[in-house]
Amino acid sequence: QQRIEELSAASIRALSGIADLHFRGGRLHRGRRALPLFAPHLHPTLEADDFASFRGAADGLALRLTHSDENLHRSLRPSGPVERLLFELLEQFRCEALATESMPGVRRNLRHRFETWSLAYHAAGATESARGLLLYTVMQMCRARVTGEAVVEATQDLLEATRAALAPLLGVAMAGLRRQRAHQAEYARHALDIAQRVAIPHRRGPHVV
Repeated sequence: QQRIEELSAASIRALSGIADLHFRGGRLHRGRRALPLFAPHLHPTLEADDFASFRGAADGLALRLTHSDENLHRSLRPSGPVERLLFELLEQFRCEALATESMPGVRRNLRHRFETWSLAYHAAGATESARGLLLYTVMQMCRARVTGEAVVEATQDLLEATRAALAPLLGVAMAGLRRQRAHQAEYARHALDIAQRVAIPHRRGPHVV
């Protein structure tokens, strides 16, 4: 664990250009300050994941630190648990989409990590409930739209009915995500719209994060 964290921290420092990053207790720190946990797919474990997942998570963290204004993100972040989860994921997708074509290894690592996490989410039974399937479908649709990559192929058929139902509701906002992915504040308006629309059916239910 220590060796992987050392390698991951070195990779994050190299890609982000931030010198004082290190892991402590499994948590990324900048100097003495623990950084936010960011999106859930950025936390692989030795028990469940391969080394490529750690590389992808490190690249995702580096891009987040490079391309996202933490203070702006925090000021716009909604309070509801479902809205907050989706807003967090959407900001991470935006940062991952900014990996350029000159970084094919980084893009491959990011894709591997998200696919691995997605398949674990599905294998754990999270897509068996209407709520879990809705959230999973929104995650897949939005990442595909923002990055220009396909949804995870192994679960593509599972999404179709939910995806078709969501397209009229979220299509305009998702187009805005793609269009504004280089502009955090403008992108956030569309991300909040999506998060709020998706969260409406869940506001009276139990915590899902």
